[in-house]
Amino acid sequence: MNFSYTIKTQKNIENTISDISNNLKDIGFGVLAILDFEKILNDKGQEFHNQYKLMEICNPKLAKQVLEDNPELGLLLPCTIAIYQDNKETHISLARPSALLKLASESNMQMVGEDIEKKLIEIIEKSK
Repeated sequence: MNFSYTIKTQKNIENTISDISNNLKDIGFGVLAILDFEKILNDKGQEFHNQYKLMEICNPKLAKQVLEDNPELGLLLPCTIAIYQDNKETHISLARPSALLKLASESNMQMVGEDIEKKLIEIIEKSK
């Protein structure tokens, strides 16, 4: 299994982020932050001219469940979706929750990760 799920879209980065943000509401997720790595790196004196945005997303109910089960699993939160340009094409890339939660010894967390991943992939497909 790959660490990420990545697809291409014909949309630009801003429209992709907007559509993902709106569609996440359907599954109880919200956007915590959007990191603009082009701006961040350039502001830190590192010349970087690629559009790369990272969406930090969360479902409060699921986050509470994970944190109550094992507070150390908070290190794997929130879920992240990258939207970036590569060769003039827009890509959407999800860090697979199931791959991250494989690090947890709790077997029920693996099932939670698989469920979250399935829903997020559906949102990405709907948003492309």
